Order: sequence, then C-alpha cells, then structure tokens
Amino acid sequence: MRMYFSVFLFTVLLPILTAKATPLSLMPIPQQVSITEGSLVFDNEIKVAIHGFSAQRQAFLLARMQQYIERITGKPIPLRVVKRGKADLTIRVENIETELQFPQLNMPEDYLLQIKKGGIVLSATSVFGAQHGLASLLQLAQSNTSRQLILPYTTISDNPRFPWRGLLIDSVRHFMPIATIKRQLDGMAAAKLNVLHWHLTDDQGWRMESKVFPKLTQLASDGLYYRQSEVKEVIEYASLLGIRVVPEFGMPGHASAIAVAYPELMTKAKPYEMERHWGVFKPLLNIASPDVYAFIDDLLAEMTSLFPDGYLHIGGDEVEPEHWLESPEIQELMAKHALEDGHDLQNYFNTRVQKLIAKHQRVMMGWDEIFHPALPKDTVVQSWRGHDSLNAIAEAGYQGILSTGFYIDQPQYSSFHYRNDPNPVLPTVDLTQSRVLNLAFTIPRLKGSAVKGELVVLGGQVLIKLNNNRHQLAQTDKPITSKTQQFTAAMDSWMGPLQFEFNTAQQQGAAMIGNSRYPLTLEALEKPQPVEVSTPLSQLNDGRILGGEATIWSEMVSEHNLDVRIWPRLFVIAERLWSAKTLTDSKQMYARLDHISDFAHNVIGLGHKTQQQAGFHRLISTTLGEPKRKATLALLTHLAELVEPSHYYTRHHIKFLNDEYHQFAALDKFVDYVAVESRQVRLLEERVESYIAGDNTALAHIGAILQRWQAGLEALTLLQQSPKLTEAHSAALTVTQFIALSQQVLEVCKGALQAPHLDSQLLALQNLTDEVVITGIYPVRALYLHCN
Repeated sequence: MRMYFSVFLFTVLLPILTAKATPLSLMPIPQQVSITEGSLVFDNEIKVAIHGFSAQRQAFLLARMQQYIERITGKPIPLRVVKRGKADLTIRVENIETELQFPQLNMPEDYLLQIKKGGIVLSATSVFGAQHGLASLLQLAQSNTSRQLILPYTTISDNPRFPWRGLLIDSVRHFMPIATIKRQLDGMAAAKLNVLHWHLTDDQGWRMESKVFPKLTQLASDGLYYRQSEVKEVIEYASLLGIRVVPEFGMPGHASAIAVAYPELMTKAKPYEMERHWGVFKPLLNIASPDVYAFIDDLLAEMTSLFPDGYLHIGGDEVEPEHWLESPEIQELMAKHALEDGHDLQNYFNTRVQKLIAKHQRVMMGWDEIFHPALPKDTVVQSWRGHDSLNAIAEAGYQGILSTGFYIDQPQYSSFHYRNDPNPVLPTVDLTQSRVLNLAFTIPRLKGSAVKGELVVLGGQVLIKLNNNRHQLAQTDKPITSKTQQFTAAMDSWMGPLQFEFNTAQQQGAAMIGNSRYPLTLEALEKPQPVEVSTPLSQLNDGRILGGEATIWSEMVSEHNLDVRIWPRLFVIAERLWSAKTLTDSKQMYARLDHISDFAHNVIGLGHKTQQQAGFHRLISTTLGEPKRKATLALLTHLAELVEPSHYYTRHHIKFLNDEYHQFAALDKFVDYVAVESRQVRLLEERVESYIAGDNTALAHIGAILQRWQAGLEALTLLQQSPKLTEAHSAALTVTQFIALSQQVLEVCKGALQAPHLDSQLLALQNLTDEVVITGIYPVRALYLHCN
C-alpha cells in the first residue's frame, strides 16, 4: 500500500517540476520516496562532510561523484571536504570502515536520503548502503541552462528486497578486456547490483592465470587471460563500488580447457585440442583419481587467496556421463560406493569438492545439475531450469538463486524480465473443473529437440505444459468451449514470453517466442497427464531464495557489442531484485527506462549507444565521401530503430545452420549492433492496442508513425554502396514492403479497401531463419484481423 501511494504521489507532483529528471526517473524505484516542491541549486562548489568511510573509499567516491556531476552540468563543480562547519552534503555511516572492506552476502544496504532546504543528509548502516544512496542522488540530479546542479527536495528510505543481485559475465567464449569489465561494474553500481559472477573457465578456454598450474593459460587460453594482478585490480575496483566478485571454475564438465593443459586428469587420458565450437562436450575429470582432488585442492588454495568473497562457483552444469560410464575405473568406483548413475557420480564428486571448498573457508555454488538429495546443505544452487526447479531446491532446504528469465544473452523484452520474479505470485487454478479439451502440440526448433507441449482446458481455464515442466495457466483472447476452433493464449516460459495461436480444426498454429514465430502442429492427446501446477513456497522456504542473477553468455557477444546487449535492460532486472514485489506496471517502467538509458550513456559512460554507432560506422565503406558516410550512418540508425534481432536462441540456431556457431565466426553484422527491443515498434503496438480497445483516433497516429518510418528510409540506395551492408539493405527493403502493406491495412480499417489476404502477406515478409526481425508485422497483423 505504501509503494502504491508513493508512485501516485510522483504522478500528482510531476507537473510542478520543470527539469527533465524526477523521482519517477529512478531505477530501481526505492521502497519509500516522497517529493515536495522546491530544490537545491549548486553552482560553484559543494561542501561535503563524510563520517565512517575509509580514506581509500572516500577518495574514490568523491572523485567519481565529481566526474559524474561534471557530466550532468557540463562544467566542474568541485566537492570540497569540510571537517567542521556547515556542509551541503553530509554522509554518515553507522558501521565505521577504518580500512577498505570487501562486501559480503547479507551486508547492510539500507539508506535514508533527505534533500531539503538545509542541505543533503545521507545516513546508512554501512558504506555500501551509503553508496546506494549516492547512486539515487545522482539519478535525481539535473542541470539547467545556466549549467547549475539541481536536486529536487526528496526523502528516500530504501533497502533491497533480495540480498543477491548479480550479473554473470562470460569472459571465456569471447574474452572481455579489463576496461570492459570495469565499465560493466560502473553500470552495476548505478543499478544497485552487488554481485559480479565471473565465468572464467569453460571448454573454449581458461582465462585465469594460475602460477601453480601454468599450463592452463600456456596451452588453453590463446594468450587471452587475466593476470593475477589484473584480477586483484578488478576485485578492488568492484569493492570500492560495493560489488562482490564470485569466480566460477567449471568442473567436472565443461572441462575441455583442463583436458588440453592436463590430459592426465581426464577420465579418458589422451591428447586434446582446444574446443572452438559452442555446445556441450564430453571430456570429464576423472573423479576416481586422487590426483584430481589434489589438483582441485591446490587450485582452490591459490584462487581463494585472490578472491576474498565467501562463495565459489563450480559450474557443474551439462555433465554428459558417457566417458564416466565407459571407464572401468569409474565402474569400480560406482560399485564400491553404490552409485547408480551419472547423477550419483556427479554428487559423489560434488560432495568431495564441497569439503575442499569448505576447507578453504568458502561456500560452494553450482547450477541446477548439482542438486541431489545427498548434496551437502551448505551449498547454494543457481537455477537456469526454471521456477519449479528453484522451488524444489528451496523446499529441499537449500539456498537458491534464479537466473531463468534473466538470460540477457538472449534478446528478450524488458517487460518479460520485469514480470520474472524469483518468488512470483501464482494464479489460482481450479483443478476440480471438468476437462473441455486435451491436445498435444509440437514446436520444432532450428537446432536441438522440438518442444513438446500439452494444451488442457479445464472449464474456462487454459493450461499449457511444456516438456517436463508443470502445467501453467495461460491468458486467452476469448472464453474457450469445446466448440472453439481458433484462439490465442499467452504465458511466460524459460524461452521468453509466448503467444500461441491454436487452430484445432486444422490441427496447426504458431508460437511467438518473443518476436520469433515458430510453427506448431496439434494432435490428439491419447493419454493426458494429471494436471500439476506450481504451488507457493512456505515462508521458511521463501526465505531460502537469495535473489537472482542476469547472465550474459558470450557465444554471440564480444567486447564490441557487450553493452548493446546488457544495457539499459539490466536496470529492469535490477529493479525486479531491489524494489517492491508489487511494482509491476510495465508501461511506467518503460517510461523510466527511456530516461535511465540516456542517464547511463551520458553520466555513467556505458557503451550501449556508442558501441552501436561504432559498429555501424565500421560497416560503411571507407571509399564513400564524408557526406555519404554520415547519411548512411543516419539511415542505419533509423533502420535499427524499426527492427530487432530475432529473439530467444533463434539467432544461435541460425548460426548453427550456417556453420557460424563457433569461436572464429565474426560478430560484425548489422544485426550484432541492433538493440534487443525497438521503442518505435512498442509505440506502434500501443497505438494498435488503443484502437482495438475502441480509440478511433489511434488510427491517425498509426498512419503518422508509418509515414515517419518511410521518410527515414528515402535514401535506401545508400546501403547498396557498402558491401558489408547487404543484410541491412535487405532488411530495409522488407521494412518498406511492410509499410506499404500496413498502409493498406489502415485503408481496410477505414472501410475504404477490401483486401482478404493481407495477414498472410504480412507474415510472408518474415522467415524464421532471418536474423533481423520486422517486429511491426505482428501488431499490424493484429490490427488487420480486428478490422477485417
């Protein structure tokens, strides 16, 4: 109730503020915030009194704040520390930091920020909470035409909902330089995230220097790895920002790099070569060998001397047990310890490794696959398999972290991430209703196994089951009866937001996974499974869910487009993990996200905008004169606002089909620099929804949007003058075709045209194997179906 009141208060007071930024621009939204009329104005200097910070942290933060303030105002406004007398900004910390502290799990992060006539007072239990308060202060800061710093009178009382709010960065598949890592840490601090999960080893390389086992980088890194001095530098930098660094060293699978360096440690001891392709590979550590545990113990001793965090991640995912099950030595181990299968073997290994990790005063972490009834309770399990898996982990007495739904290496909509909660509110399902419909469906994928599903209608409730997951309530466009032949159903899944079209008469349909349209087939469900839905966690088990982590796996990401894929939508995930659970208005979130995107670029220095422009610039032929280069860049920028990369893992699968799914495949196409979601398409979709809801004036707005799109594509032939822009030119031609068809749809809605097949013509513009998606097709098709 309190949060609802705060948001309402912002809306009411918004007109009295003349500057651009308001508390509505904050992301994450604080737990309690209020604003009153008036503001503080600073022009020449800001006197600062700081109590409780170490000298190192104080110097770092003052220099950082001064840099950010200069970016906001466009001129230097010095921060002068005062020991006595009146200060403009007073920062008080209860738990005094005498020397630099490394943050740890469950550190106090609360703060109280008051901006009022007498000055600014920021109080917090710890230095880390105070830093979050300063992050909010900077998001509130504005400038005027006189380049003064303006801070609206505001009171914020805040603390995070979850203690674990992280980002996993994969530095293995594509190496990420130290400057790139530090820039992401800057963004994380601005978003109040507090964990960098650093993925340092995998099949394609070992990126962490080991002086005890030097062959790991000598033979398995291609010379691209982090020196220990660089790692210490990153850890200190992260600590100064209040961010923990949790390393991941993958074992017993994803171990091809270890196999290259030390093949004698593998179940099949033989020469290995560097793995260049993406996927799951078979080399496994020989868990029956004492030498393997000696290797791990020595490695842990070295790594824990570098990484001060209390947690250490062993990966543990995607273990293919084939090499184990073919080994006489492992068979003997199984017989000796009554181990029945690969899962038991992995738990045997995990249990021994957990003791070694505990010996070095660390808590072991791993992915879902390490979960086993005999797993030591002092283990944290990170879930990529979904909420049901996470709940089972918590119900079994383990602490867990959610990553499903936060996989930002997949292009997915921010609204989907915003709905994805580590502990969601589950809808009520009445399982006593009679079955109206039972059907099975199949969604074929471009790579890997098809998705198998069940469609069950209980009374008026539509339930959908995907693969081995539980049934889930879906939202439909109409009431469903036994005679209904066509309907749509929407739900969220591990793949992203799903929009189904079912045609029971023709036994076919389609599934939109984000913006990627997959065909599906329907058939009778001969043996319906008992309906099983998710149930809420108890209060005790709910407390075992520590939070969540976004993940940026780097198969399709390099240092040159990393920011394009992460920002600004990581702010949305940060808000979901920090702010009130009841904060669910996606439209209001998007309004703030547009502002925070500019703030992240202009003030924090994140590269989502500059990387896009630099990427486009590299695609333009150097033989063109400067006027044509500028015009081409403007055209590419406009085109990028109208399209999106294909969502889910569709692009990965397309790359696989084209034999480009490997470490040496160039990530330098137009699509590699296109933002995950198009604001222009979202605005178009909103207008279509308004018209369908009864707002007839929306039709004129849709026409104006299409005209603006077309006007920006007038110089289309420029794209033919740069060989690297073939893909962009093709996409632009398709956009022009789409606009022409869309204008016909408007005429249909006005009653001025009869066109019976426009929906199929719109769908024909897009193929599943296209990496660039003309996403506007789908709302315009919905408009046509409404009007026709």
